[in-house]
Amino acid sequence: MSDYLLEVENLKVHFPVGRGFHKNKKILKAVDGVSFRLKEGETLGIVGESGCGKSTCGNSIIRLLTPTEGRILFEGKDLAQMSQKELRGLRRDIQMIFQDPFSSLNPRMRVKNIIAEPLVVHKICPKEELEREVWKLMDAVGLPREYADRYPHEFSGGQRQRIGIARALALRPKLIICDEPVSALDVSIQAQILNLLSDLQKQFHLTYIFIAHGLPTVQHISSQVAVMYLGKIVEQADKTTLFSRPMHPYTEGLMAAVPIPDPDLRTDDGPLLEGDMPSPTNLPQGCRFHPRCKYCQEKCLTQSPELQDAGGGHLVACHYPLAQARGILR
Repeated sequence: MSDYLLEVENLKVHFPVGRGFHKNKKILKAVDGVSFRLKEGETLGIVGESGCGKSTCGNSIIRLLTPTEGRILFEGKDLAQMSQKELRGLRRDIQMIFQDPFSSLNPRMRVKNIIAEPLVVHKICPKEELEREVWKLMDAVGLPREYADRYPHEFSGGQRQRIGIARALALRPKLIICDEPVSALDVSIQAQILNLLSDLQKQFHLTYIFIAHGLPTVQHISSQVAVMYLGKIVEQADKTTLFSRPMHPYTEGLMAAVPIPDPDLRTDDGPLLEGDMPSPTNLPQGCRFHPRCKYCQEKCLTQSPELQDAGGGHLVACHYPLAQARGILR
């Protein structure tokens, strides 16, 4: 038996792009060879710009999308090879919290019915105990019980996300995939939801995959962090190591782009990201980041770097991970 709850091996999700019966359709490589392992009780934060493939990765793990290639081992069982009928039994163990709390809720259902729906579908709660279980879930996420008969449009964004969290918790899952759950919320509400997720993780012994744009959000909740760029993980390490010693130029650029509130602490030093991310249907040769990298060398133009251990489990996909320290630009 593996020590890991989830093992993703060389996951690829490709989409044909084109019209009609055109033979020369382009292939959009949304996820292109992602691998990671996650222990029970941990939180893996996946961060990157829009279009890097992080949400597609999460959707394929829960099998909302069918992987093109690779293995998704959950407790030793390969989800990628399972039929929809076989997956039904595992839906209880893997749930998802969606980015938009409004569109993910049925506008014609009352809150109590939304939260109770998973329990009814999987037939795991007697009818006479259903209301009591819904109240427990509402209490757990901080929703007053008198809200049970209201509809989604009667709530704020933060309250709707609490409803979505309660629904995800209903089946007592082992793994929850959080697909940018706070990106549509105000900053003050974001902190409340993040703290709620942290508290629920301890209370229900949950394992999270937390997908986000912002590094500060990922830093707050994650134990491990993976940085994605154009369908690949370019750096992965524990939270403390990655934020104290980033080794990939892209990670350095993301950190330099985070605004610093205190003007006395602001500096003009550090690499900044320039230009836009290339199209995933027309990937650059060699290192995918080289068109935007200030440390780019000739080797980067022709050879794609592999994700390798730079020491202490710190994984980085870069030919010159310490380019600045080694003085390559001098």
